[in-house]
Amino acid sequence: MLRILCLTALCGFAPAALAADEAAPTTLGTITSHGTTSAVVAQRVREEMQQTLMRLATTGALGTHPEQAALDIAVPAQRLVNLGLLVDATSAANARDGLRVLGTTPDSTAERLGVRPGDVIVAVNGRSLRELGADADGRALAAASLKSSIDALPADASVQLGVRRAGTELALNGPLQSVRVPALHVVLGAATTTTVDAPAANPAGGCGRISLQDLAPRQQQLYGVSIELVDGTTPGPTGARNYRVAAGTHELLVREQIPTRRLVGVPELAALNFRGKPKPLTVTVKPDTTLMIAAHFNERRANEFNSGGYWDPVVWKEVRETCP
Repeated sequence: MLRILCLTALCGFAPAALAADEAAPTTLGTITSHGTTSAVVAQRVREEMQQTLMRLATTGALGTHPEQAALDIAVPAQRLVNLGLLVDATSAANARDGLRVLGTTPDSTAERLGVRPGDVIVAVNGRSLRELGADADGRALAAASLKSSIDALPADASVQLGVRRAGTELALNGPLQSVRVPALHVVLGAATTTTVDAPAANPAGGCGRISLQDLAPRQQQLYGVSIELVDGTTPGPTGARNYRVAAGTHELLVREQIPTRRLVGVPELAALNFRGKPKPLTVTVKPDTTLMIAAHFNERRANEFNSGGYWDPVVWKEVRETCP
């Protein structure tokens, strides 16, 4: 069976390591953009999701009982590269002299550069792709090298592909195309929202949600959190990312999950002893509203590690969302 490396943002989910530059929770029922609602886009998303689920179920990826599958996927908003190359990465032998092009996707960077099926990509931005060997699974490392070189380029950068075509080597140059995709939150199967028993402080009653989905924009120095207590009670189950609570005021105990790489100058021993020390946060949950919780990294106080001054728990977004 031929294995093909798809070097395009449209061929699957982007790596989680990509930082978010903007984020907002999205539901599949309605899509809102700049104050307008597009039923056409919402229907297209539903159709694409159904086709994807059908393929997964047909191939057995969802197990022997697809109807019982449960999955909660959260992906932040991202800027993704649309190189649009389909190359043969079957083996190192097939890519000894470069990556053979099997095709390009419409309106992609590769198509606009003039790459054709049958071309052999021999270099990217001066970096040779010849004789790079294979990875542990036998796939050509040239494909991974091409992808890493493209991923490392900033938005709107130029890219140069060295191409061998019919015995002649060409240099194809042009701007690298990227696309912006919104944040994604998909819940598959049984609902993952957990109810937290808390008295309603709002006489009108109703309920709302507290969400720990890590969708906050990184450019605002916002990172993920976990919640240890809600009104003095440990919420469950472990790992839940959404909690349904009574409308009203609640006292949270929040633990930060800021990546260690952001804590420059912090001794390793200190990180082990003090990292993630929880902080209290008082929130007021309105009926049919979801509060998005995050950890704000205080970059100018990064050295105040022992005192906890390097971060604060915050509500970074309120989302109107029906609470059953």
